[in-house]
Amino acid sequence: MKERIYDAATMWLTLSVIFFLVEYLTDWLEVVTLGGLVAGSFIEGAVVLLGLKLMGAIVSRDFLQGSLRQACSRSVELLKALIVTAAFAWEGVLTLCHLLPGYTLHSHALHLLFLLAVYPLTAIALELQIREKEPAHGN
Repeated sequence: MKERIYDAATMWLTLSVIFFLVEYLTDWLEVVTLGGLVAGSFIEGAVVLLGLKLMGAIVSRDFLQGSLRQACSRSVELLKALIVTAAFAWEGVLTLCHLLPGYTLHSHALHLLFLLAVYPLTAIALELQIREKEPAHGN
């Protein structure tokens, strides 16, 4: 149980840092203060983590228990996982822009590619890596 909580917290922090770095280094998402970007990054990381948990309920058990290489060969399951995770990533950013003051979304093609493909696929790959190591903790 402790390992699952640690894995979820690590995933949340990792997703938040990836989002923070990309948005900080680009002008895709304009934020007035650095603290606002940090807060928004942690909120976005939590939203995507929720999307990953929902993805776990939608895709097949074989997809989740296999390796990353096996998951890439299951294109239908990977597409389902990508759609769910990308929807949460996109909705998280839209929510940030509506709720937090000073957020302005600039919809560049590269930003859309990041939010709808790169970021979700990275999250899925990290989730599969964590799930792949879980049986080792059980022994």
